Formats: sequence, C-alpha cells, structure tokens
Amino acid sequence: MRFDLVVAADWSSAATPSPARPSADAIWVCADLRGEREVRYFRTRHAALAWIDALLAQGHRTLLGFDFAYGFPRGFAEVLTGRAEAIAAWDWLAERVRDGADNGNNRFEVAAQANARFGGIGPFWGHPQGRDYPGLPARKSAREGLTLPEHRRCEGGSGAKSVWQIAYSGSVGGQTLVGLPALARLRRTHPDLAVWPQQTGFAVPDARIVLAEIYPSLFDDMPHDHPIRDARQVAATAAALRAMPDAWFTAPAAVPDAARVAREEGWILGVGPEGSLVAKGSVDPGASEGAGPQEAPAARAPNDCFALPPGIRWTPVDEAMATLSRLEPVAGEETVPVGEAAGRVLARDVAALRSNPPRPNAAVDGWGFAHPPPEGAVPIAEGRAAAGQPFAGAVAAGHALRILTGAALPEGVDTVVLQEDAEADGGALRLRHEPKRGANTRRAGEDVEAGDPILRAGARLRPTDLALAIAAGHGRLPVRARLRVAVLSTGDEIVPPGATGEGIFDANRPMLLAMLAGWGMRPVDLGHVGDDVEALAAALNRGAEADAILTSGGASAGDEDHLSRLLGERGTVSHWRIAIKPGRPLALGRWRGTPLFGLPGNPVAAFTCAALLARPALLRMAGAPWSEPRTLTVPAAFAKRKKAGRREVLRARLDARGHAEVFASEGSGRVSGLSWAEGFVVLPDEAMTVEPGDPVHYLPFTELGLG
Repeated sequence: MRFDLVVAADWSSAATPSPARPSADAIWVCADLRGEREVRYFRTRHAALAWIDALLAQGHRTLLGFDFAYGFPRGFAEVLTGRAEAIAAWDWLAERVRDGADNGNNRFEVAAQANARFGGIGPFWGHPQGRDYPGLPARKSAREGLTLPEHRRCEGGSGAKSVWQIAYSGSVGGQTLVGLPALARLRRTHPDLAVWPQQTGFAVPDARIVLAEIYPSLFDDMPHDHPIRDARQVAATAAALRAMPDAWFTAPAAVPDAARVAREEGWILGVGPEGSLVAKGSVDPGASEGAGPQEAPAARAPNDCFALPPGIRWTPVDEAMATLSRLEPVAGEETVPVGEAAGRVLARDVAALRSNPPRPNAAVDGWGFAHPPPEGAVPIAEGRAAAGQPFAGAVAAGHALRILTGAALPEGVDTVVLQEDAEADGGALRLRHEPKRGANTRRAGEDVEAGDPILRAGARLRPTDLALAIAAGHGRLPVRARLRVAVLSTGDEIVPPGATGEGIFDANRPMLLAMLAGWGMRPVDLGHVGDDVEALAAALNRGAEADAILTSGGASAGDEDHLSRLLGERGTVSHWRIAIKPGRPLALGRWRGTPLFGLPGNPVAAFTCAALLARPALLRMAGAPWSEPRTLTVPAAFAKRKKAGRREVLRARLDARGHAEVFASEGSGRVSGLSWAEGFVVLPDEAMTVEPGDPVHYLPFTELGLG
C-alpha cells in the first residue's frame, strides 16, 4: 500500500514544557514525504499537534502513528461509556481532559473520575507524591476488587507496562490519557480520517488519512548522527512503515474474536496475531524509495527491554538501566513456612493476623494493681502472673499482684510499679512513690494491630521481617518462586579450575553461580562449551528451560565470538554496547523466549556488568521492585583524570579515615583487585578530574548483595 506521507510521533505526558535544548523523553516527530524525512523536536503537545495538523491539511495520502495505547483492556470502555468501543472512550476523555498550551493537564483528576465508574479501587493508579486525588490510589498494590485485565490482547505476554499506570517511570497510561483526547479532536477536524483497526477492522484501509497505533521499539534505530535515540527511532519507524506490506494491516485478523478486539481494544501496527511478533514482510527501515524487498526486522515483543540497536553507538548506562527497568516479574508464587522464607521475595502484601502484643502486658518485673492504689499498705493477692502463666481470675480492688515482664495483665490490673520502687512486708506492699495510671504496661496492639499492613509485596525478606511476621500471627508466607538463572561459560581457551596444562581457568562461572545464590536465586550450572556453534546452541536450549541465562565470553564481534552471531541468526538480539569501563560488550537478547545476558569474558568486566546491570534486572524478574543501589559520598584517597563519554567503575575500599582508595591498577585482567576491593568508586559519564579529598561516589558491595 502506498502512502505519500508517513508521520511517526514519540509522545510525552509531561506536565511542563520540555527543555529548550532537544532532549530525550520528550516529543519527537518524523514526517516522511515520499522518502524525504524531517525529524522535529517539540517542547509541548500543543506545538506538535499544530505541526501535524498542518501536515494533514496538505491533502497527502497519510499514515499517522502515535506511540501510546489507542484503547483499553476488555470491559473498560463499556463500563465507562455504555459502549464497548475504544473510540467512545476517546470521546469521553476529550470532554473532560484539559491539556493546555504549556502542557499543564488534569489527567489525574480525570483518572479519578473514571475510577469512580468501577467497583473497588482502581483501575488507574499513580499520582505525584504529596498530592491527594480521591479515588486514585498512589500505588498499584492499593487497588482492590477489580476484574479488568491488566493488558490488551495485543500486549499479552510481551512484558508491556499496563495502561492503568499513569505516573512514575514508564507510565504509558499517562501518555494515553492526554493522547486520546488529541486523537478525538483530529477525527473531528479531518472527516477523511479513519482509525485502524477500531473503525476499519483488520482490513487494508482506504481512507486518505489512516491513524494507527505504533511502537517505535519494534524497529532498529536509523544509522545516522543524531545523538538522541528518540529522534533516530521515529525516523526508523517512519521508514519502516513506508516500506511495510499490506499484510501488516491484515495479519492480526487471526486473533480470536478479532472484530471485538479491533473495535474495543485496538492493535499495534506491526505486531502479529500472537501479540508478540513483528509481522513478517518486505521492509527495510534504511532502504531508499524504490529499493527491492528486504527481510523484515527481527521479531520483537512490544516493550521488549532488549530492543536496542545492534552496534550503532555506545549506549549510556542510564539509558540502559531505564530500558532494563521495563522488565516485569516472571517468577511464580508459592507458600512456604515462615522459617524458610529468609531471602525470598514476598509475593503479596501481608497484614497482621493478630495484634502484637495480643493482650495488655507488663513491661517490667514488679507489682500490678488498679490505679489509684489505696493509701498506706496495699494488700498482696495470692499468686502471681508470668509470661505464659497468666493469673487465673481477677485482682480484687485495692490489692496488688506479683507480676513479671511479659505477663498478660489480669482483670483488675492497669498499672505496674517497678519492684525496686515498692517493698513487700508480709502480706502488704508499700509504694515508695505512686506511678501514673498505665505505667510500665504495654497496650494490646502497641506494636501492630490485627489487619495492619506489615510487609509489602516485592520485599526481599530479612530475618527481622520473619520475626515481625511471626509476631503478627503468620506461620507461612506467600513468596515468589526462586528465579532460575542458567550460567554458561564459553570459549576454547577456558579450562576447569585446577586443571593442568595450558588454558585460562574458568573463574567466571563459579563466581556468577555464587553471586546468584547470594541474591536468593536458583543457579543452574550449564557448564562450559568451546567455540562450537552447535554445542553452544544445544547448551542455550537447555538454558532456555530456566527463567534467564547468563553467559560469559563470545559477546563481542571477533571471529570466535559465536554467541552474538548465533543470537542474531536463531534468537532475538540487539548487540548492546554500553558506555562503561570495564564492560562495554554486552549481548542482550532472548533465546527461545528466555532473556539472555551475554556478559564479557573478562572476570572483572563480567563481575561488574553482572553486579550493576544484570542484578537489578534479575531481581525485577524475581518479583522485587526496580531499584538501583545507593552510593555513599566520601572523600577520595586518589587522583585521577577521566575523559567524557563513558562511566568508569573502579575497584575500591575505604581506608581507616573513611576515604575511598582504589586498586593500584585499572587493568581489567587484574582479578586480584576483585578480592582486594570492598566496593566500587563510580565516576560519571562526563569528563572530570579527581584530586585527593574531592567527593566521589562509593558503592559498597553490601549494597549489591555481595557483602
């Protein structure tokens, strides 16, 4: 199908104008008119829409795509509007969303209005800290009583973020809430516009303007010099859409209940009927007009965290981390005895089953009575109360009872006097001073009350957490199954530890297996394979039965670096080079659908990349929330000058003064530096000079679960 004009827009839900200087995570639009591409940066949605509107008015046959969801999961539109149609939800939002020329918008208020239409709490969640939007929970875990799916059919199994999230990192729902009203207005302005597939079904549309949902990460970046990935990606997307076959419009017709899905949920152009694959066809994002058919780009899942350009540029660490943060948990759930839960990731929020303490009790050894005590000598009741040995009956008014620490307060006792502050003389007690009412007692539920939340889903359980759970009445806890991570060493030069003869001892595999065990995961040892493509493929097939695969070696571009080539030929891969020292070559991809981290072969680089990049991603897959380790700011005990362009990670430890000293050599072959070090000094991407006493960022190994 031929379009004269193809427009691809990378959207933003920012509430203020983007920086005057072009930047990432803002609005980028590419207009491709018969192969001539123009990429523009916009500070506001208002400015971008005005430019797009002017393009549409020129009369060209146009394909227009935006990168936010054009619909919501099954059931939402009908409850919201009374009609099971995505476009009905567009119109509902257009009547309520205010989006000013300065990007100021009321999306959180409108999300709260939408939530009010549904039973329970939700489905939308997320809002700025310090603000209160009645009916809109701040966290996903606060939602209750919902029956709506988290994802649309085209997103199923992809790891895509849910459209219900409208704040925080990766909030695609926020872009959708400010984007759909804009699309509704475009429909009213241009009567010759049709929405695929909501209005056209899964058929080749014949309208002058076709509006379709896109996902730029399906396509490789364009190989040109623009420094911002968003700009390269909209150009690549526009070029790919120009060259796409008609099959991209019709392939999703194979989905079950296709007519309903098209009308109610919509679809992503370029995604196949299984909701995870790019539709195959004749497309080459870099091909010139009139070029012959080319093989389609490698199939990718929408929101695939590994969808990065193969070797076009060095990827900044922050961009890599932001991309990895889009991973979703894959570990299942099981219930285990509380004594076996240490180190496990909690699968669901846990509330107290009973109060702690369950009954009022004594905080000290002493004498208990009802306040106020009688004047003079206080008669002593027979018996005593001790922890686990409650007093039977009630203490008569005006009497005192011997009571020990932790004992439940019997009826007739509300105050305890320290034994040092009283004197027993025969059957009477004389107080040296009168304590206040309730003195030296603990009220029931003073620590936690029954029903109080005590532990949050995603927490990695510490021994102290187990103590709290037990005190609150739990004998078993719901936890995530341990993430199974397979580890493989590659290369003919590798020999087993302690082997005789020539070769390089396999330090990486035992090191990585131990690191994984320390992170609470279940390591799977795949052993070692040499530089044999078929043996490597067979080992990866075994590894694909796990939840993730870590390999070391073979991730670069040399003649014997088979891993990256094999992934490119038989798996899903983008050859990811990260601007980090040590490290850099890191192949990320999927083998038979299983995420794979191809670490460098050098032990220092493998350790660094595993600790800083693989660990947070694997913990996220294991069910923990995304988090990055905290650094300490300490004085430097060294001098260094670094160039701009990459992050540098130095093996380090603190001296007796608390200053960071670094290993004598930065050479990544000096494995002894790993044993010497107790942490990293992390130097930023920018050029800098460090002199002794200057503040630097020190990252203890304990923050990386390696203490």
